[in-house]
Amino acid sequence: MTPRRATHDDAATLARLNTHVQSWHAAHYPEAFFPDPDPQALTAYFAERLSDPACTAFLTGDPATAYALCQLHTREPSIFSPGYRRLMIDHIAVAPDARRQGQGRALLQAARHLARDLQADEIMLDTWDANTDAQAFFRANGFTPRRMLFHATP
Repeated sequence: MTPRRATHDDAATLARLNTHVQSWHAAHYPEAFFPDPDPQALTAYFAERLSDPACTAFLTGDPATAYALCQLHTREPSIFSPGYRRLMIDHIAVAPDARRQGQGRALLQAARHLARDLQADEIMLDTWDANTDAQAFFRANGFTPRRMLFHATP
């Protein structure tokens, strides 16, 4: 299974594929996520992201059943740390009925190739604490935890 790069014309497809991810997040973290974002606004969001030259999205399946949205982040060296070129996987999602068929693995491999092409130093992604399935998947694909975010109410 070979992922293809998404184009501006795929914004609605990305919005559709995002639906189950957004629902999962809203169910587990209702204080942080809306359950049903406006489909037109979501399509516009993805269209805007796809117009950013530092952003690349990949799709798998025909019709598409999985996607990854990647963004190149750069930072100049500072007194505190060296600079970096980091590929951040902002979203990765496989539709529930298409899981365990290699699509997620193929998307991560596409991100690895992109990172090499962009001469990135590393690839990062994040996941929510309750998403233990995703955490196991990322670990199985060579990702290791690096930092943790904590939160509290004022």
